Amino acid sequence: MELLVMKGTNLNTPVYRGFASIKDIATISAPDTGDQDHNPNGLQRELKEKHARDGYRYAEDALKSPDRGHIWPELILNVRETTVIDEPLLVDEQHNLFKIVVHEDRIDKSLLHPQISRIDGNHRLFYGEGHPIQGWPPLEVSTPFSLTIGLTPLQETYFFVDINDNQVKMPTSHLYHLLSRITDSELLAQKKPTVWIANKLVADYKSPFHGIVDLGGAKDKVQALDRKINLAHLRTSTEMMLKLSIKLRDYKEIEDKCVIIRTYWTAVKRVFSQEWADSKKYLLLRGYGVWSMSIVGADILDRCLGPRVKWDKFEDQIAAYLRQIRGVLNWDAKDGDVKGYGGRLGAAQLADKMKEFLSDEGVDMRILVDGLKTLY
Repeated sequence: MELLVMKGTNLNTPVYRGFASIKDIATISAPDTGDQDHNPNGLQRELKEKHARDGYRYAEDALKSPDRGHIWPELILNVRETTVIDEPLLVDEQHNLFKIVVHEDRIDKSLLHPQISRIDGNHRLFYGEGHPIQGWPPLEVSTPFSLTIGLTPLQETYFFVDINDNQVKMPTSHLYHLLSRITDSELLAQKKPTVWIANKLVADYKSPFHGIVDLGGAKDKVQALDRKINLAHLRTSTEMMLKLSIKLRDYKEIEDKCVIIRTYWTAVKRVFSQEWADSKKYLLLRGYGVWSMSIVGADILDRCLGPRVKWDKFEDQIAAYLRQIRGVLNWDAKDGDVKGYGGRLGAAQLADKMKEFLSDEGVDMRILVDGLKTLY
């Protein structure tokens, strides 16, 4: 396959830009899809079938309805393995035109990591070669593309985040996870502390969220049963606790805040063990459930934290408060009383119901000086 392209610079990155059929671009490229079990460093998020179908139909309609204008942004690709192409050949120096020969026989689409990676435009390209089962033909319609050569997967990740977050705000679990991979830990903690804490809660083996959080990449349907909460919801819950708790503000080190929050959720898992263990039967770990427990958690932490906290009893003290609200709500997905709630408003309403039952009576408030870092 021969591609006629113009060489130039996009901001500070050398690129080759041109036009080709969607079918051809789809044939030579593939997504490096993130899968937290099998490909944790993958770039692309999980495919949304509807989005991909809509992209196909929009491009197909460009052929069927030529009088109606159709347009979309250029697709962005990166040649990771330069062995699949020949060295770009200059064909018109005056206009800076080059010819790039892609050897289709060297493209192996079964590889986990693609030889030509799709940085942006995977949904638009996904059905570009057609869909035999659905009877969809390949898309022989022109599309603009931009091709880089030899970028590393890490550099691709920067571009993906820039396109989907910095330029077009799209705060998804996948993006929050990518931010933690490409951003220096200290800088991330300073710029996006809630993202830092949420990712830490996922990675920390002492955390009750370790191994049960959906990071936003592709996942097998069976494995998805173990993903009880997504990273975006966990980040939002962290934001709520940091905003609502007065006493948490006294702790300047983000590691201290993280350990305190982790201890709270460990106590929640302990007291609400049945609801935590079965996220299909119970709604506690749904977005609004986690958020409601975060709002309540801010109140409980303010009752437990102080200048002379008894750190070795800190989790027990939190658990004592949680037991006061253990039976206030029925979290059963089928027969419970929280099914009609949703979103932040629903979370706040549920939290208000639980907070009515919080009391300092019966909770051991004795104090003993100890170091928070013993919990690390």
